[in-house]
Amino acid sequence: MEGGFTVDALLGGRVTLLQPAHGFRASLDPILLARFVAPPFGRILDIGCGTGAVSFVLLARDPAAKGVGVELQAPLAALATEGRARNGWTDRFDVRAGDVRVLALGAAQFDLVVTNPPFRPVSEGNVSPHETRALSNHEVTLTLTEWVDVASRAVRPGGRVAAIFPADRALELGAALRARDLSPARLRFVHPRADRPAGRVLIEAVRAGRAPVVVEPPLVVHGDGARFTPEVSAMLGV
Repeated sequence: MEGGFTVDALLGGRVTLLQPAHGFRASLDPILLARFVAPPFGRILDIGCGTGAVSFVLLARDPAAKGVGVELQAPLAALATEGRARNGWTDRFDVRAGDVRVLALGAAQFDLVVTNPPFRPVSEGNVSPHETRALSNHEVTLTLTEWVDVASRAVRPGGRVAAIFPADRALELGAALRARDLSPARLRFVHPRADRPAGRVLIEAVRAGRAPVVVEPPLVVHGDGARFTPEVSAMLGV
């Protein structure tokens, strides 16, 4: 990869993650998402897997889980493939480089669909001049309705779809899921600090589910100073 990559550790060293030295790098979001979903995971589809952060944490948490990660950007997919090998998961995780909207993934094949998708419309905020960051953060090539369409086709009846998304788009996300027979079952708002508004929402929906949605207690990221709260520290494995 042009510019090189770094080798980083997740979950206190249990997981190895390769990332570009410059440009797109995983934030806290994929870890929060992967820790929000409860095992067992079964067969996983990771939409826009990047270099594998969400899926790698899921695979570490459930030794029986297997899955497929799809990533549009070939350099990131290559790092996910190498990371898969370094973690010893070649037989458990398949990385496919390409556009998830057109790849043949099979209908109703997955028990769990996860995504940390592009989260801002192109019309909002400044789109990064760095292509990798722009594609990862703004809906340049994959919009909310498009990834929900993919998820609704891929997940089996009774299966789950889980995502992390901006809190101020929670109603929009819920409406998009319900329109495709994906019923929100769990919500958890993520606050940077206890006295700050939520910045993210974690959501889990069930295909053809009808149970009322459970709003879980807020997740607060930072306590005193720059320190993570004990709950987030535990999620990170530190």
